[in-house]
Amino acid sequence: MRRFLLGLTLAVAVVLAVVVWLYPSNEDFRPENPFWNGLKGFMEQFDARSIDLPDGLPPEPEGTTLLLIPYVELTEAELGGLAGYVRSGGTLLLLDDYAYGNQVVEHLGLEPRFSQGALFDPLFNYKNKWLVRITDLTTTTVGEDVASIVLNHATSLDAVPETNVIARSSRFSFLDLNRNGTRDDEEPSGPLPVVAALPVDKGSVVLVADPSILINGMLQLEDNAAFVRSIMDIRHEERDLLLARSHLPEGSLDEAKGFLAAVRDRLSSPVAMSGLLVVT
Repeated sequence: MRRFLLGLTLAVAVVLAVVVWLYPSNEDFRPENPFWNGLKGFMEQFDARSIDLPDGLPPEPEGTTLLLIPYVELTEAELGGLAGYVRSGGTLLLLDDYAYGNQVVEHLGLEPRFSQGALFDPLFNYKNKWLVRITDLTTTTVGEDVASIVLNHATSLDAVPETNVIARSSRFSFLDLNRNGTRDDEEPSGPLPVVAALPVDKGSVVLVADPSILINGMLQLEDNAAFVRSIMDIRHEERDLLLARSHLPEGSLDEAKGFLAAVRDRLSSPVAMSGLLVVT
């Protein structure tokens, strides 16, 4: 009876582990998430691969583009790794709205900031004022084929030199600083910068005031995909595309998958295999 219960418990544990492993993540911006809020479509369409900071940064950054959506605060080691990556020739695509993007630009010594107010446009939008439509684009950077993009719950950029701006909202837009959903007299009005590119030593930093442009539900709207490709290729037509997964939102399912991956890696190590051979 005891052996039966032990076997049943083990079988149930194995089944649960398989279910957890196979069921896709539904957390925002996760690269394996196939749902509307995930990045699986982007990862496949642009042939991107995930890395962890700072260990996964390439030793030779030239010809690579790193996407960072900083929903988790960065450590000093991670900030130092990013600075070295950019200054050695890498391109950092920093997409943020209300999280830790300003921590990164401050460490890099750049003046621009993510304003972290909510960008609304009651006239130029896709269905509602949260989905801001952008048509003021620098064609020398994004090309003639990109006529408009759509942002989702975006913010704007502050203190960006005019020559570095790639995209701006319309003059009917405004920045809702107090988040009351209406335009107040003291709140900034458009046009407001939402995308900018800045040189940093041998590399460059591209600031995008909305990471949602990459998600499955947004990437195929209007010219979003073509726009994303143009800003990723801003310095190199041929480049290795990396996504920093270590600073993306993580739920219980993702934590469980991480635990199972760690167990798998440990069991597949030479020491563990030797132990199993001894036991058997």
